Amino acid sequence: MATGSLKKMGSIDAQLRLIAPSKVSEDDKLVEYDALLLDRFLDILQDLHGEEVREFVQECYEVAADYDGNRNTEKLEELGNMLTSLDPGDSIVVTKSFSNMLSLANLAEEVQIAYRRRIKKLKKGDFADEASATTESDIEETLKRLLQLNKTPEEVFDALKNQTVDLVLTAHPTQSVRRSLLQKFGRIRDCLTQLYAKDITPDDKQELDEALQREIQAAFRTDEIRRTPPTPQDEMRAGMSYFHETIWKGVPKFLRRVDTALKNIGINERVPYNAPLIQFSSWMGGDRDGNPRVTPEVTRDVCLLARMM
Repeated sequence: MATGSLKKMGSIDAQLRLIAPSKVSEDDKLVEYDALLLDRFLDILQDLHGEEVREFVQECYEVAADYDGNRNTEKLEELGNMLTSLDPGDSIVVTKSFSNMLSLANLAEEVQIAYRRRIKKLKKGDFADEASATTESDIEETLKRLLQLNKTPEEVFDALKNQTVDLVLTAHPTQSVRRSLLQKFGRIRDCLTQLYAKDITPDDKQELDEALQREIQAAFRTDEIRRTPPTPQDEMRAGMSYFHETIWKGVPKFLRRVDTALKNIGINERVPYNAPLIQFSSWMGGDRDGNPRVTPEVTRDVCLLARMM
C-alpha cells in the first residue's frame, strides 16, 4: 500500500508516525503492521463484496478522517448523507467493515507494544533450563526498589512466598466479543508477529501471509453478535476458555520470570511450588443477587462443568 493510502487508511498513531518520521525509532513497526492488515482486509472486502463497496468504505474513511482533523461540519454532514443513503444490506457490510478495521488496528498496536517491549525492556534469564527465557524488567525493578528501601533479598523472598493474589473471574450477559472471534484475533496476532521475525524464510513468509489472509477473512465472516442470551453455563465455558488459551501458558511464564528476577537480586532459590503466588476464583454461576436465572441447581451445574473442563 502506498504512503498516500497509508495516510488515509492507517490508524491515528500510524498517521502521527508518518507526519514526523524522524521521531520514529527503528523498532517502530506500527505503520507496517497497519498497512499490511488493512491492505489484506480491503482486498478481502473487494473479493467478497466487489470493488464498489471497497471504494465506498475508503471514501467514508477519508471523509471521517478529514472531519476528525479539521472539525469541518460540512464533512460530518457529507458523511451522514453517505451513510443514510445506503440500503439496509449495504449498511451492515459497511458497519461490519469499520468494526473489523478498528479491531485490526488494535491488533497492530498490541503487536507493536509487545515488539518494542521485547526489544527494549526484556533480558535473558540464566537458569540452566531457561537459557532463552525472557524476563520483563518491571518485576526485577520492583524487587530492586524494595532493596533500595533497606529490605534484604531474604526478606523480599519470604514476603513473596507468603502472599497470594486472588484473581476472580466474572462475566456479564452484555459481553459482546465471542470466543470464536477472540480465537481468530489471537491467530491474526500470532501471524503478524511471526511475519516480522528476523529469521523468517521467503517460503515461511508466504505461508504466514496466506494464513493471515484466511484468518482476517474468517474474522470478517464471523457473526460478532450473540443471537441468544448466554446462560450461566455458557458464561462458565467462556470464562474457562481463558484458562485453556491464556492462563495455562501465562502463569508458568510469569512464575519463571519471578524466579529469574529473584536470582538477579541474589536469591538462588525458586519460589516453592506450594506457595500460591496466584490463585483463581469465579463469580460465574454464583451471582444470585443480580441474575434471577442463577439458582442453587445452576450453581451446582456450573461447578461441575468447571471441574470437567
